[in-house]
Amino acid sequence: MRIHPFEFTLEHYQAYASIRQAAHPESPLNLAGLKHLDQTRAEGDLLERFLVEQNGQVVGMLEYATPYYDPKPGALEVQYYLRPEAQNLQAQLWDFLLERLTPHQPQELWAQVRENWPEYRFWLEQGFTEVERRWPSVLDLAAFDPTPLVRPLPPGIALASLSELPWQEEGFLRALYELEIELLGDVPAAEPITPWPFEVWQKRTLEDPNLLPEGFFVALEGERLVGVSMLFKSHRPQTLQTGLTGVRKSHRRKGLALALKLRAAAFAKAYGARYIRTSNHQANRPMLAINEAMGFVKEPATVFLRLSPVPQRPG
Repeated sequence: MRIHPFEFTLEHYQAYASIRQAAHPESPLNLAGLKHLDQTRAEGDLLERFLVEQNGQVVGMLEYATPYYDPKPGALEVQYYLRPEAQNLQAQLWDFLLERLTPHQPQELWAQVRENWPEYRFWLEQGFTEVERRWPSVLDLAAFDPTPLVRPLPPGIALASLSELPWQEEGFLRALYELEIELLGDVPAAEPITPWPFEVWQKRTLEDPNLLPEGFFVALEGERLVGVSMLFKSHRPQTLQTGLTGVRKSHRRKGLALALKLRAAAFAKAYGARYIRTSNHQANRPMLAINEAMGFVKEPATVFLRLSPVPQRPG
C-alpha cells in the first residue's frame, strides 16, 4: 500500500470520483461541487487529502479538514472511501490518519456517513458516537399530483424566483443573507450553527456552479423577504437538489413553506427534472411532515458522528 498527497489536479479529481463511484454507486461524487468547496475554503482552513494505492492501482481516498459548513475551534472532519476489494485497508488508514492528526492536536473529530455504508460501522468501532441523523428523501415528479395540497397564498404574500429579483445588488443580497441566518438559527442541530460572514456566504453561494437562480424561490411581503426554498442543479441525472427551505417565525403556520415547496416542484417539472432530492434533520417534524404529504420517500439516514477525546499517535 502507498499513500500520497492529493494534488488537486484533474487527474486526481477523476481518481477521487472513480473511487466514490466504486465504493457507493448509488451516491456518486458531485465533482463540480467538490471543486467549488475546495476553492472557497476560508483562509486558514486545514485540508489534507490523500489517495491510496495498492499494487499500482488507486483504491481509496482519505482526508481530514476544517469542517466546511460549521467550523469550530479544535474540530476536524474526517472521511475515507475504499473500493470494495480494498476494505481490509481500513485499520491501516486509521493509523495513518491518527499519526497525521497528532501535530494538529484536535479536540474532536467529526464524520458524516450513510448508516448502511461500511464506513459507518468502522467509525463506530473506533469509538465514534452518533450525535444526530438526517433523512435524505426523493420525490418522483412523474407520480406527484400537487392538486390536493394547493392553498391560496396568505394575504399580502408573493412568491418570486431569484432571477426575477435584483439578486446581484448588495442591498438585496444582504437582506437574503439576513433571512438565511435567521432561518439557520432554527434548523435543528446537535450544536448551534456558526454563520458564515457575509462575504464568505456571498462567494460560496453566488459562485456555486450548481446555483439555479430561476429555481431559487423567495416569499415576499411587500419588499420584505419572509421565506425561501432553493433548488440547485445536481450531478444526478434528471434531478434537482433542495437547499434551505424555511419561513420566518412571524409567518409560520400559514402554509407558506408548503406553498414554496409546491412552487419549486412545479418549476422542477417544467425544467425537465424527474426527481427532487432533499435532506431533513430527524427532529424537524414540520418539514418532514410537508415532505411526507408531498410523497417524498426516505432513504437510509445520513449519520453525524463525533469522537472526543482523539487518540494520540506520535509520528
